[in-house]
Amino acid sequence: MKNTSVLGADVGATWVRVAISDSSGKVLAKDKEPIDISSSMGISTQIETIGKKLCRQTGCGIEDLSGIGIASAGPMNRKKGKLVSPSNIPLDEVPLADPLEKSFNTGVELINDGVSAVLAESKYGAGEGHDNLVYITISTGIGGGVIVDGNLLIGKNGNAAEVGHFTIDEAEKLKCGCGRRGHWEAFCSGSNIPGFVEMKLREIDLSDINSPLKADKKNDFRDFHPRDLFEYARAGDDLALELVEEIGRLNAIGFATVTEAYDPELITVGGGVALNNPELILEPMKEKIANHTQNEVPEIIITPLEEENVLYGAIARALTL
Repeated sequence: MKNTSVLGADVGATWVRVAISDSSGKVLAKDKEPIDISSSMGISTQIETIGKKLCRQTGCGIEDLSGIGIASAGPMNRKKGKLVSPSNIPLDEVPLADPLEKSFNTGVELINDGVSAVLAESKYGAGEGHDNLVYITISTGIGGGVIVDGNLLIGKNGNAAEVGHFTIDEAEKLKCGCGRRGHWEAFCSGSNIPGFVEMKLREIDLSDINSPLKADKKNDFRDFHPRDLFEYARAGDDLALELVEEIGRLNAIGFATVTEAYDPELITVGGGVALNNPELILEPMKEKIANHTQNEVPEIIITPLEEENVLYGAIARALTL
């Protein structure tokens, strides 16, 4: 057989996921590994190793691959096929397209992970039939992908719809992973919720509050994780519930800004923070979003594709090569 399969890769802050699919987009095999950030070439080597293993497992020769799609958080230089000082990967530059083109002798395209996710949503998920669609991920970072009037927004360097870097706090109290201050991601992403909680506990008068969260975490945030906050909230901790409401208010500003910018019919939401805590992330935000947008509030739902949307979008992009 010849040129009947494609590879898709999802480069996340924690995991590298790779899948091989047939020409219809049906996934034949997939695997993942913790991301290798030991050197600038570590990630491309991982994708090559996993990809060749999947080819062997499925009986697909390297010569049978018609293309490779790679999705990653930015910033990136899409034309050169590399990440440039990515916000959630501690490397200055990560070449991806060139080394994989040489290894597999086929076309490779790098796209933003949010762009990949909204592409997958439009083809395989809740966005089928929608010409105006936004996908937002709330995970280690916050990102997005946008389709307006049927057009997938990509941008000159592939960094369109970096919604997590919209400014939601003019006081600039917290620093984002990109190094700037006041961004949505700096307050509501998985990597920054601990810093947000620590800041709020220093601002709030806690003297009359009886809270397990206060008792456990007031002076030590070294091991604090976002799931801790949501577990306290589910247990009925009043302080945790107050903080979840405040995160909901900040998320409402972010979602409202997205609504004003792109006027979508539907917003789907994914990423580990949202997928693991849908009621605590979506409901407080939905209650408040109308306070911040003049546009009609779109339908906002958790993505049915769960954690696979970025990978499926990379496959969909590879099928166009």
